[in-house]
Amino acid sequence: MKLRLVCLGVVFAGLVAADPATSQVPPLVPPEQPQSSPPQPSPNNATIKVTSSLVFLDVTVLDKKGRPVTSGLTKDDFTITEDKTPQTIFSFEAPDVHNADASGEGNNPNGKAPATILVLDLLNSRFEDFAFIRQEARDFFKTQPAKLSSPTELLVVGNKSLEMLQGFTRNKDDLLDALEHAPHDLPYKENGSFGLERFAQSIDALDQIALQNKGVPGRKNIIWMGHGAPNVFLDTLYFTDKSLDTLKRIVHSMTNALVDARVSLFVIYPGIRAYNTPASFPFSATQATIDIRDDPFAGDVNFGVFANETGGKLFYNRNDLKKEIAESKELGSKYYTLTYQPTSVAQDGSFQRVRVTLRNPDLRVVTKAGYYAPDANSPVDPQQQLMMRLAEAAQSTIPFDALGVVLSDVKRHPDARTAECTVELKSKNVTFEPFTNGAGVAQLIVAAASLDQFSNILAYRTQRITLLSHAENPTNLPDIVSRFPIYVPVPRKTRRVRVTVQIDDAGGRIGSAELSRATIDAAPASDTPRPQLQQRPPTGQNGLLNP
Repeated sequence: MKLRLVCLGVVFAGLVAADPATSQVPPLVPPEQPQSSPPQPSPNNATIKVTSSLVFLDVTVLDKKGRPVTSGLTKDDFTITEDKTPQTIFSFEAPDVHNADASGEGNNPNGKAPATILVLDLLNSRFEDFAFIRQEARDFFKTQPAKLSSPTELLVVGNKSLEMLQGFTRNKDDLLDALEHAPHDLPYKENGSFGLERFAQSIDALDQIALQNKGVPGRKNIIWMGHGAPNVFLDTLYFTDKSLDTLKRIVHSMTNALVDARVSLFVIYPGIRAYNTPASFPFSATQATIDIRDDPFAGDVNFGVFANETGGKLFYNRNDLKKEIAESKELGSKYYTLTYQPTSVAQDGSFQRVRVTLRNPDLRVVTKAGYYAPDANSPVDPQQQLMMRLAEAAQSTIPFDALGVVLSDVKRHPDARTAECTVELKSKNVTFEPFTNGAGVAQLIVAAASLDQFSNILAYRTQRITLLSHAENPTNLPDIVSRFPIYVPVPRKTRRVRVTVQIDDAGGRIGSAELSRATIDAAPASDTPRPQLQQRPPTGQNGLLNP
């Protein structure tokens, strides 16, 4: 399966401020570590073109004991309504269709098997919880046959980035090897002061996964192992009308992206924390007082609601995580697929509630709850186009020279199976916007992808970089070079690593550079630098903006 690399920055527009750092190298100063960036617009166009396309519903049918029902039902047993209007079922697939050919070659030879996306949540977990999560994932894979029943990929959401450790594969050994080399960073953002940043990064990760799988046939099941993004309560004083509208657009776009890509979210919440309510609990006391029949996110925004609305499930305070992985895979693989074309669709951005019922009252249905209609008044945002350009650049075979990207100081870290290099940019290629105290600031989106001989993405890492200049006119400093490190996983089948850098402005200029596998193998080897706790800057340098 050919993967698409997408790079979506922190889209919490109007909520998270810049967090630039300084160093001793004037006048052009990159931060020592990637930091949060100034607010950016988010994609806000509905991703389901329901006026001209079929809506796919992957439907799990359960009996009274919660066991999947996989036979004995036909199309005539199902009824679909959208916004209380009956819909005509266009096509029907039974669960036995959604099986990979055991003897076939490739990861998904008949294109019907559901894909599993296992996400290890380092960002929102305590260090001891993450060690437990990784061990449980390892124990699960060890119980599986050498050739898995469905294609699976492995990702980690860390402090600064989303990393794909292993692309889709049915080879158990590939996944175990990738898991063995998973990052060991300290999850320093787990404390409450980073809550908004963690929320933005977690939503960003979901968006990347949805866009990666957009247009790929079949159902995709995200099994998110960890606490998920923290709750965001929409009735707090933190939100102005402008920032609240922005957040709603983000949530609506995200819901549509998941539905459009046929993605269901299963959240496995490990253990019991120091407080009683989990970060991903589907409904809080506030939300319980709100009528959510018209909008599932009218109260709180969290991963529990995303799980409910995408036809997945939230597993709360569990200790046998490998059992919950197995149950998630079972629920996500034994399903019927129904399609229909809506008879009419509003253009006001309202939530279109979809309901599926059965003639047999002893059976119940689990499926996506609906989608948000297109909003004719929603402003057009170029950020989506910029992201797709970066995705294409990552897999392109042609160079991008707009930024003059140079890679140097290549190192190998065999203990983590990663490559480290320094990215160099000359100031004449970077556009700085006015910041504070006469400084200039530039925002970069950096992506590093490991590619195989067919240019398929095996692993990737994306992150934002904030560059500062204390010069009055940094464009007049062509000889000043900004340097910052980047790491990327290097699976066994890697043939080259491609680094792409995009200036996050209206121009969206892209630069690229590559490392061959031979260059990486010849580089000096060392252990991965030990993770260091980072201190948040003093109050006033980061936090809530007042839009």
